[in-house]
Amino acid sequence: MKEQDPKCNHIEFRKVYLSDLNALIRLYKNQGQNQQSAVHQLTANFGLPLSVALNNKEVIGFAFASFNELDELMLSTHTLSSRDAFIDQKLKAEAEITLHTTFTGLKQDHTPLKIAIEQLVSWLNTCSN
Repeated sequence: MKEQDPKCNHIEFRKVYLSDLNALIRLYKNQGQNQQSAVHQLTANFGLPLSVALNNKEVIGFAFASFNELDELMLSTHTLSSRDAFIDQKLKAEAEITLHTTFTGLKQDHTPLKIAIEQLVSWLNTCSN
């Protein structure tokens, strides 16, 4: 039986729901590492959110798929506490499962994922105006 960090027993990990998007956008824009927080428009750096961590029904982090400057697929996280490695690892593990079940053939062609990211960001920017 795997032991889990006791402070993480009450944290729920699951796929992202549409109703989570406002909280994810707020978390993304409030990240200190995000230098575009003053900009109201999201970019492809927001990625495609795939998994979320909740503590007492409050979003405390999410994992997302995006592409770096070298056009390599990356799974990254945004969390309230950047010091919690367990939450980051668990979010990325959940995101990887969702990513590969949603986008079959991803190793051969990244195009469907890139289109999904572009469409999500465009839709979110349109809805927020």
